[in-house]
Amino acid sequence: MSSPTTPRRGYHHGDLRAGLIREGIALLGETGVAGFSVAKVAVRAGVSSAAPYRHFPDREALLAACAAAILAEITDLLAAAAEQAGPDPLDRFAATAGAYTRYVLEHRAGIDLIYSYDFSGPHHPTIQEQSRHLTGTLMDLASAVLPADTSWADTADFVYVHLSTTHGYATLLMKVTRRPPEDIDSLAARAVTAARDHITGYLQRLLR
Repeated sequence: MSSPTTPRRGYHHGDLRAGLIREGIALLGETGVAGFSVAKVAVRAGVSSAAPYRHFPDREALLAACAAAILAEITDLLAAAAEQAGPDPLDRFAATAGAYTRYVLEHRAGIDLIYSYDFSGPHHPTIQEQSRHLTGTLMDLASAVLPADTSWADTADFVYVHLSTTHGYATLLMKVTRRPPEDIDSLAARAVTAARDHITGYLQRLLR
């Protein structure tokens, strides 16, 4: 049997950083932030307890790298969902709700980290940059739905309601089910329907 310090996954020095981030995200999906440690990630990666510190000086640095990777993956998934939804701006924006819900239910990784953990010092800009990328993606999609004269502040508020509603729905489902449900497709579809209702209702109010 391999010891906790015996490399099992064959990470080379060049890809150890990426491997540690992958294992860190997987650990977050199982234990949340409270159960996260550099030592546990090292065991999962099959490397010595000292190996992660070649790339991450402390737990906070590894958490920040995991958070940035999670935000980047969510952003890519939302953009891909919008592209797959076709040319209609309403369909494209609504599709992001389904993609977000699907990510939360399938991966359950790091949602508490990216929204609740208070990163500080040198790690804060990294998280901010990825957060801006996520917000910017949604802002661009929302701008295509809303009237051309909609202000930046109103567009941002529209996006905030959309994202917070989707996040609340997905995380509540995650807490209730405790494990990935078998009907993720239907749950994601409900999120899309709710998003369409929000968009349609908002546009109708603008026309009154």
